[in-house]
Order: sequence, then structure tokens, then C-alpha cells
Amino acid sequence: MSYSNRVKIVVTGLALLIGSGCASVPTDEMSAAQQAILDARGVKDCASEKFLAAQRLLEEAEKLVDQEKYDEAKRKAKAAEKIAIEAKKEGELNWDDCQRRAELARQAANADKNAKDNEDDGRDAQPEEKYTLGTVYFEYDSAGLSDSARSVLAENVKWMKQNKERTVTLEGHTDERGTPEYNLSLGESRARQVKSYLKQLGVDENRLYILSYGEEMPAAYGSTASDYAKNRRVEFVPK
Repeated sequence: MSYSNRVKIVVTGLALLIGSGCASVPTDEMSAAQQAILDARGVKDCASEKFLAAQRLLEEAEKLVDQEKYDEAKRKAKAAEKIAIEAKKEGELNWDDCQRRAELARQAANADKNAKDNEDDGRDAQPEEKYTLGTVYFEYDSAGLSDSARSVLAENVKWMKQNKERTVTLEGHTDERGTPEYNLSLGESRARQVKSYLKQLGVDENRLYILSYGEEMPAAYGSTASDYAKNRRVEFVPK
């Protein structure tokens, strides 16, 4: 089933729920998020992280609607719409450079394939080494870097300098306190602070991408101080 058809089915289902008296279903927010994602599809390859994040949030919102958790669904749908709009703007802004980099990547991939095809040294292919980059944590309502956070970043930079062909998405997160809009902004501030520090340590900023989920992707579910502390973070997602 195509994505557009799936959107129509979801919207129809929501309309039926409204017609049956379920007035709290966030139909407007869901429809707005779906439309924003459709609008961004044309440039999604030039803002792939944000586009995929918006899709992921909308899928979670749809599941919450099925569970009749309408307030949570509304919050995630609004976040999905905001991130999809950002993805469209970013994709349009970076379109020319994105296409140029994509062509260079295709040329490099072809050159690499040709080189491998010409190799005949009899060695078995070695598995790619996996490395988990450290997560940075923050104090409540703060984007400041602690000494422990700086230590984690210093370790991450070692890997980044050894793998200069890799890019990294810095995903900013918050705990659930505060409004969704404020938390999206705070998550972005945390990711930007990390990016700024990485630049100071010698990492090319063109290898770093920023994405904020706000409170929408918790690492821990709960309302204890420990849960909140685990959720105030920036995660490194290498590509």
C-alpha cells in the first residue's frame, strides 16, 4: 500500500471516530502532520534524519490513537508536523549542495566497487568494527556541558577523527517536564551545544547534523528523578 493511500485510510478512520462521538480524537493535528510529511517527501533525501523522525513520531501518534490515548497522540502529532516542516525547509535550503554530495558519493562508491572487483589477494572480507558512541547527559532545564559530558565528548571525538568519512546526527532529548514546544527547543539547544564543543575539538561541522525530539523519545519511562536524568541527553547516531 502506498504512503498516500495509508494516509487516506488513517484520516478516514479518524473521521469515523469523530462521527461516533469521540470528540477528543486529534484529527486536525494528525491531518496536519500527515500533510507536512507529504509536503516534505520531495526533498526527504536532503533532510533524511528529520524526515524519518517525523514519520516515526506520526506512527507513534497513530498507535496512541488506536489505544485511545488522545492527549499523547496530539502531542506527538504536533511534534511530527513541526519536524516535517523543518525537514522540508532544510531539504530545500540544502538541495543543490545535497545533490552535489550525492553525485560525489555515487562516484566514490563506483570507484570503490571497481577497486574491490580488481582485488584478488585471496583474503576474506573483515567484518566492520562496531563502536558505540557515548551519550551526553544534562542537568534539569539546562544545555550546559558538565565535566563528565566533556569527557564523553572527548572520547567520541577520538572515534570521529579515526573515521573521517562518517557523519553523525546529534539527537537532543529532554524529560517530560515543560511544554512540548519548549522541550523541542531545549533538545535542539542541547544538540547545538554539543556540536559547538565538537567543533572546538576539531570536528568538521559539515559532519554534524542536529535533530531534536524534545520529550517524545524517552530512554526511561517513569517520573522519578532517575528517569528524568536518563532522558535529559544528546545521543550520537553515526552514519
